[in-house]
Amino acid sequence: MQALRSSLCVLLSLIVPAAQSLALQQQHLHLDYNIKAVKGEDAPLAKTASFFVDAFWTDGTTTDAVTLSESERRELVQLQTDDMTHRYGELVGARRLQSALYEATDEASGAIVGCIGVEAALVDPQVGAVLSRSASESLIRGELNAMGARERNQYRKLNLDMLVAELFPEYKAFALVANLAVDPATRRSGLARQLCAKCEEASAAWELPAIVLQVEECNAPAKRLYEAVGYQEISRDEGHTALRVRPGGSEGELLKSEPSTLVLMGKGLAA
Repeated sequence: MQALRSSLCVLLSLIVPAAQSLALQQQHLHLDYNIKAVKGEDAPLAKTASFFVDAFWTDGTTTDAVTLSESERRELVQLQTDDMTHRYGELVGARRLQSALYEATDEASGAIVGCIGVEAALVDPQVGAVLSRSASESLIRGELNAMGARERNQYRKLNLDMLVAELFPEYKAFALVANLAVDPATRRSGLARQLCAKCEEASAAWELPAIVLQVEECNAPAKRLYEAVGYQEISRDEGHTALRVRPGGSEGELLKSEPSTLVLMGKGLAA
């Protein structure tokens, strides 16, 4: 009988903490988020960029947290705003390479708690290279402008996937995920998964066959997230560089390039 009681005590000592842990996880699991597209205008983009600076650059999962002075933070917010404007801002005329920036807000407080971007991109799957937006737009524009009016009109009727397959068979048109950041207080709540799902919806709406992203090898939490939602490694570039925030330097030297291994991951790729 004494042995049975001892066994029950041991069992209870294991069950109770596990139940308490599960209760804490369920309490932390907060699904009341409002996820919507950010207007491609200066003020909304600057607001999202400010959040991204705090959640990614100064308190992200790639490197240790850093502390910025007020002037350094303003500089970084401006740099991030410029980048998001280039990627997701509204332009005169239709873009061949569509893009969208989403932000998640807490329904109770209205505060931004997460963001993510997605854009159509040209990818060379053989080497894992992703062309920049300007390079991709220039490539497509140059090819179309070299055609006669009738031929050009025929190609303009094609969606991006078909257009790239016809004109640039060495590339694939995929959706590219970028700028994922979640407030530290909401991490492990399922929000990052919801944001990733939003990008997949955009990819499907743009009729793109697959979705890819680039993540640093050293960012283990992000890699685990992407693997959990179905992304698989395509290739890696061990000779890549990544930007790091290095406060305390001269003006204009806040972001510095450092060696890093970049992993290209994809979802929905044909076998």
